[in-house]
Amino acid sequence: MSKPVSLPRIRYRVVGQDDYMLSIDVTADSGFVIDAGDYTSHKPTEGTLTHAQAGHLAELLERLGPPREHPAPAGATGFIAELTVGDGPKLRHYRFWEGALDEEPDIRNLVRALEVLG
Repeated sequence: MSKPVSLPRIRYRVVGQDDYMLSIDVTADSGFVIDAGDYTSHKPTEGTLTHAQAGHLAELLERLGPPREHPAPAGATGFIAELTVGDGPKLRHYRFWEGALDEEPDIRNLVRALEVLG
């Protein structure tokens, strides 16, 4: 039997344009809630990570560099994202424009893994 994977809490939020938003929360007990919306209403998706998903997220978190910001370029009005990992004194907070993800592969890989959970 494999050992359970321990994860910190992960929160990812994006505010886009035309009332678009995405919120992904992963809890330390491997539960997750994905709430995506736009001008229509959608019921949040809830679930529990598989052992493989939790292990993959743990690997990506190990590769995550220090917190940093990538502001949106002048004139950009949407797709500002925030990624928060952990709680309390171990909290790491990343704020970035989604267009900058190509410059930050460690953040990009974690975000893409979160986006496909549901």
